[in-house]
Amino acid sequence: MSSAQTVAAAPRPDRTVRTEGGLTLHTWAHRSAEPDPVLLVHGFGSSTLYNWVKTGWVAALLRAGRTVVSADLPGHGESADVDPRGMRTRDIVADLTEQLERRGPAEVHGYSLGSRLSWELAAGRPDLVASLVVGGAPSTDRLGDLDTSQARRWYRTGDLPDHEMTRAVVPTAAALPGQHVPHAVELLLSLAEDPYDPTAAVPRVPTLVVAGEKDVIAADAAGLRDLVRKAGAESEYVSVPGRNHVNVLTSQHYRRAVIDFLSR
Repeated sequence: MSSAQTVAAAPRPDRTVRTEGGLTLHTWAHRSAEPDPVLLVHGFGSSTLYNWVKTGWVAALLRAGRTVVSADLPGHGESADVDPRGMRTRDIVADLTEQLERRGPAEVHGYSLGSRLSWELAAGRPDLVASLVVGGAPSTDRLGDLDTSQARRWYRTGDLPDHEMTRAVVPTAAALPGQHVPHAVELLLSLAEDPYDPTAAVPRVPTLVVAGEKDVIAADAAGLRDLVRKAGAESEYVSVPGRNHVNVLTSQHYRRAVIDFLSR
């Protein structure tokens, strides 16, 4: 069964489109035209299916009365065939921005790598982002430490990188079935070309920051809440007890916090 059929079965999106920039957008339309839809942006090595459908997020948001739009990033999910070499953060953010300009403002929820993209989207176009949720969000530029040559050698030969950060991050591209591993890794390497400094441009929209209590990647995520507050917008931080970077996505605590935040 293809990933498209799997996504369609649980539950079936009302619409799936490929953007010119290589994103695949899945839309689950709620019968109510209000409030704003929720845009979901998944993490590295994941997809709409594994980040948001199988973890119960799409179903929970639909039950909460929200239209859901979820983006498969280039090289991932239904965009696995897109070779992301040469893409930059600004290209993906511009693609998401264009979609929101066409569709209207949304409440944006990014996880891990998706949180980095969502942060920059909200900072650059607060008029299009009604609120922001960032989950599992790093507060520093971890990707800048990757060893590009070792990352490529790994997906070509299977040799584990000697470089500690590269060995810890890059092999997760193969953790889920159906992944186009070279394309997933190349997206990470492409985005790593852009320095990430969340202090450089801070969203001035209501923001919820969520991290698992045991998430070492997002260990300093509370600092993002403080940045938003200093910029003059409301912000909250939620730590999910006992959860790490992977299993926090299935936490009812996390989902309740987000749905409560969106309802306000």
